[in-house]
Amino acid sequence: MSLVQIYLDAVTHQVITNEELAYVAGNQERFDRTEMKLTARLEQLIGAGNISVGTR
Repeated sequence: MSLVQIYLDAVTHQVITNEELAYVAGNQERFDRTEMKLTARLEQLIGAGNISVGTR
């Protein structure tokens, strides 16, 4: 699993799964600067209601 793929799937389908969120949370300390920006963008989109947490 890669953060870029998670981000693209979440933006495309407007849904992120619990498993994907667990991956992001569990691997955040390994992310580089670009991945941290993607994580922040995902957080913003989820907070704004543009991406829901659920199943695809």
